[in-house]
Amino acid sequence: MSKTLILIARVVFGAWMVANGVNHFLGSPLYAEAVGHEPMAIQLMAAFQHSKMFDVAMFIELVTGALILAGAVVPAALAVVMPVSVCAAYWAVILDHQPVEAILAVLAVTLNAGLCLAYFEYYTDMLKQRAVTVDEAMDGANYENTYAYPGGRTSQKDYAMALAIALLAFCFYKIVSNVGLNGQWVMTTLLFPGFVVAARRFHDMGQSAKLLLIPLALDVLALGWHYADALKIREGAPPDALLWLAVLVTTGFALWALVGKAKDADNKYGAATA
Repeated sequence: MSKTLILIARVVFGAWMVANGVNHFLGSPLYAEAVGHEPMAIQLMAAFQHSKMFDVAMFIELVTGALILAGAVVPAALAVVMPVSVCAAYWAVILDHQPVEAILAVLAVTLNAGLCLAYFEYYTDMLKQRAVTVDEAMDGANYENTYAYPGGRTSQKDYAMALAIALLAFCFYKIVSNVGLNGQWVMTTLLFPGFVVAARRFHDMGQSAKLLLIPLALDVLALGWHYADALKIREGAPPDALLWLAVLVTTGFALWALVGKAKDADNKYGAATA
C-alpha cells in the first residue's frame, strides 16, 4: 500500500469522522443525521438517541478523527473507532437497506480497516497467543499460568491467593451486580478459571485433574437445567437437591486442593513447587 494512498485515506477518513462529530454537536446540524427508514432501523436509532449512546458514538468519531488527522496515536484511534464503523455499517446495510447510506457505511468500514492494515505492525503484540502484562514473567506467575492454562502446577500458597481473588470476583457480581441473567452468566463463567487453577493444584499434589470431571459434570447439569428453565427452553427449575449436591461437591474438591500437600518430585507438569 503506497504512502500516498495511506495519506489520502487517512485525511479522508479523519475529516469524515470529525465532520460527523462536529455536525452532531452543533445546535443546528449542517446536514441531516440518519434516522432510519425501516422499522427496525428506526427503533434502534431511537434507542441509541434516547440512551445517549449516539452522543457517545459521535464523540468517539470526533476525537478519533482529530487524532487521525493530527497523526497522533493513529493505530489506537483507528482501533477505538472501528466498533462504531462496524455498528454503523450493520445498521445501514442489514437494517435500513438504503443504497446511498449503505455504500457510505461500507466505505467507512473499508477505510477504517484498510488503515488498520497499514498500521498492522503496531498491532502485532496484541495478537500474540501468549502475552504478559506489567511485572509478569512468561515462565513465572502470570494470569495465563494461573487461570487459563491447566497443564502446569500451582503451589498451595498461589492456589489460595488465586482462589481468593476468584471468590472476591464472584461476591462482587453476586452482591453488587447481580442483575438478571447477565449477572448470573458472569458468575457462571468464573467456574472456568476456578477449575483451571484447581487442575493445576491437583497436578502439584500428584493427583489426576480428571477427578475434577466429577464436580464439573454436576455443575454443568445443574446450571444447564437452570438456564434451560430461565431461557424458557424447557419448563421446570432444577431440584434443590441437585443444586446443593453440585455446590457441596465443588466446594469439597476446592477445599481438597486447598489443604492437599504438594509432591516434592518434579513431574510431567513441571518442577516441584514445595
